[in-house]
Amino acid sequence: MDYVMDNPIDPKRVLSFSVVRVPFFLEPHYDETKPFIESNRERLVKKWGGKRGWEQQKRRHDLKGRGEAAGIPQFNLDRLA
Repeated sequence: MDYVMDNPIDPKRVLSFSVVRVPFFLEPHYDETKPFIESNRERLVKKWGGKRGWEQQKRRHDLKGRGEAAGIPQFNLDRLA
C-alpha cells in the first residue's frame, strides 16, 4: 500500500487506504467500550459458521493455492488483529 500511495500513476488522483471495523452491523449489541482482539483464524471460523465451514471454504476457493500464486507463501492466521 505504501508503494502505491508513494508512486501514484496520476499524481492528481492519489490513492489512499483505510480499514474501519464496524462490528455493530453484524453484532448490534457489541460493547464498543471493550477492546476487541482476535486472530484471523478465529474471525474466519466464525465467518464461515465453524471449523467445518471454514475448511470447506478453503478447499472450495483454493485459498492456499491462490495465495501462493500471488506470492504469499505463508499467511499467519494466528496473527492478532
